[in-house]
Amino acid sequence: MERPTFKPVGTPVEELDTPALVVDLDALEDNLQTARSFFSEAKIGLRPRLDAHLCREIAHVQMGDWERGFAVSTIAQAEAFAAFTEIEDILILNVAVTRAAIARVAALNQRVPAIIGVNSPKGVARLAEAAEAHRVAIPAAIPISARVNSIGAPPAAAADLAKLIERSRHLHFSGLFAAPTLNLGEDDDVSARLAALLEAQDIFSSRADLPESSIIAAGGSAHYRELARTPWLTEAIIGSYALGDRRLIERWPQIRPAARILATVMSEQEPGLVWLDAGQKATSIDTGLPMVDSVPGASISRMSAEHGGMVLEDGASWDVRLGSKVWLVPHDIANTVNVYDYIHAARNGKLEAVWEVAARGRYD
Repeated sequence: MERPTFKPVGTPVEELDTPALVVDLDALEDNLQTARSFFSEAKIGLRPRLDAHLCREIAHVQMGDWERGFAVSTIAQAEAFAAFTEIEDILILNVAVTRAAIARVAALNQRVPAIIGVNSPKGVARLAEAAEAHRVAIPAAIPISARVNSIGAPPAAAADLAKLIERSRHLHFSGLFAAPTLNLGEDDDVSARLAALLEAQDIFSSRADLPESSIIAAGGSAHYRELARTPWLTEAIIGSYALGDRRLIERWPQIRPAARILATVMSEQEPGLVWLDAGQKATSIDTGLPMVDSVPGASISRMSAEHGGMVLEDGASWDVRLGSKVWLVPHDIANTVNVYDYIHAARNGKLEAVWEVAARGRYD
């Protein structure tokens, strides 16, 4: 755990020690309203993915009349957010396989409804056993595979799994969701995931002996248009819309880069190239390099572990000196937030609060 020297409320953000992850509260609130309005018009519920920011305070800001609960990717993340008594439920976009993990799901359901994915008869049996042992009802949903890399069940198998869930006195069938693919990049095929989900839902609708699906959900902030054009969905599960990142704002221009990294120029040694104090460890470049947001004509060309090289495009000019501040927009906000212990919340260019990234590193 890092131990920063916290600046007092009211400090100009450019006086923060760098690199620092800063969230502009006005932009955050605008992004939430943009997404709420968009999906409200589409008549699809909005279920925010909290693993896009891992921060309890941001989750609290996200609470509104339109949200139907939250989503996370791991049991540990659900445990971190379960303290919110206002939460209607938490959907864990994963499956619990080991008995220890299933026992944690059962214990979690003693505090808040935590919906867990189940993709096999053995998984149903183990979940029912844990529910009975803990004397708690566990809601279970079935992740549907698009026949690509995923942890889901085939559409045709979902019907039998749902019947097994409903036969257990201690389990409750909560619905279907499109299983996240395990290659979540630009090649993520949302149309294939939606087609598989619809196939499973059609089977459910055609069979009177199957329980009704209360949740029919699919996700992906970058696929907001496709989700809104899918009227049979009950929920859109999206996360990066709240803080924005380089990948999303290029696809959804109404979303603002609410989260940015403040960096400092560390050198003046080479013409057209300066080094910043934000490198790979401060920006998380697994999916791509960050975007320079404050120096026209500048871009990040390379990164070491601790430093980033900022270059100037041909024909452009800058007045960047030693100690100058530079704002960077992360390429993937979820990966970037996960490398910070704290978020600096600011409004009108001044520090308003420091928030802990409470669910950081909770992978299990």
